[in-house]
Amino acid sequence: MNMALLHYRGGLMDGVSLEMDKWKKVLEKLGHNADIVAGNKKEGVDNYIEDIGFENKLYRIINKNAFEKLEDFTEDELVKAIELESDKLLKNFEKGLEKYDVIFPNNIWSLGAFLPTAIALKRYADLHPEKLFIAHHHDFWWEREYFLNSTSKKIEKLLEYYCPPVGKNIKHMVINSIAKEELKKRKNVEATVVPNVMDFEEKSFIIEGLNKKIREYYDIPKNSIIFLQATRVTRRKAIELAIDLIEVFNKKVKDKKGEILYNGERFNGEILLAFSGMCEDDVYFDELKKKAKELNVKILDMYNAVEKGIWSFWDLYNISDIITYPSILEGWGNQLLEAIVAKKPVVLFEYEIFLSDIKNSGLEYINLGNEYEMIDGFVTVNREILEKAADELIEILFNKEKYYGIIERNFEVGKKYFSFNTLENIIRNLLK
Repeated sequence: MNMALLHYRGGLMDGVSLEMDKWKKVLEKLGHNADIVAGNKKEGVDNYIEDIGFENKLYRIINKNAFEKLEDFTEDELVKAIELESDKLLKNFEKGLEKYDVIFPNNIWSLGAFLPTAIALKRYADLHPEKLFIAHHHDFWWEREYFLNSTSKKIEKLLEYYCPPVGKNIKHMVINSIAKEELKKRKNVEATVVPNVMDFEEKSFIIEGLNKKIREYYDIPKNSIIFLQATRVTRRKAIELAIDLIEVFNKKVKDKKGEILYNGERFNGEILLAFSGMCEDDVYFDELKKKAKELNVKILDMYNAVEKGIWSFWDLYNISDIITYPSILEGWGNQLLEAIVAKKPVVLFEYEIFLSDIKNSGLEYINLGNEYEMIDGFVTVNREILEKAADELIEILFNKEKYYGIIERNFEVGKKYFSFNTLENIIRNLLK
């Protein structure tokens, strides 16, 4: 069958784009023709449909009036503008989706990031009962404060009706059990839980010797300790916790200079926190840099090399000794799986979905706890937790048997529960 993985955007490093890439591989392995269809022209997008995404000229103005402040329209004029744009986008869908038998809308019917697209797609589904729509809900509008601040009851009603909609030819997928329960409560529909997955058979981005090559590019000695923050730079990632941890670790590891690391190198005393993800909040990143300077934590931003194509996002996992994942809010956790496939130990904060959907799998990690408070705009955890985590890090990084034991056991857990085989089985059931 011909299948479309549909999103506002594709070919990027956001979680939805990454998941669609994985779905494409699995669908093609199952014998289907699968295209990534999006509203942006980017390498990795197979079919471009104009104006359904964030490049639509009306995107910012409609959203500003719908969720921030009515300035350009009255309430009725705003609804009318949304309807008119939906009429136009319906025509775009008629042309762009014609050849597909099964369409997987990603977030379009859940996040409500551009209401005209959600409305147009529902109308298209109603006009084509012969097509199957399996909606993949990664994030819901009721989970984001921005979308909760709707300027009118009419906008709220549109969100409630279309995000997500209900229809005979529409099935629903969510990425965690909490979302499944909430969707059942709100819309009385049953959803299939689909965890994030990784290809545990594909090791092409773990190339022997690449660690050394990239470190030489950045003039980093092979016997330094590198923490990698591989997420995007945005506040919910709570990257300040990684800085706090490294500050404690720096003090505890001083007397380890000259001792042998897990990889056989003699530790030179240098510790870096490297960033490989795109920055989505410049103000926040500046705050992090200031905090790191005050706490004597050295940082390195490597994303420019990704943007320029010097290194891939995947390559940069191989520069690190350990991955920091202190996020306090995740729909699932792509970077966690990436770290497991890349065979790196992980430091993580036990965010809600990790506790409900992932922890029982048996993954091993350095724990930053599951409670925090906000102090001066930063997420903070108890100092004792940081002290304990730093001690565990030292035990792992200076113990070859322990280090490799953890990463190999985690790899097997990931392969068992979060591999492409898991996704294949789910897709087969959805297509029955």
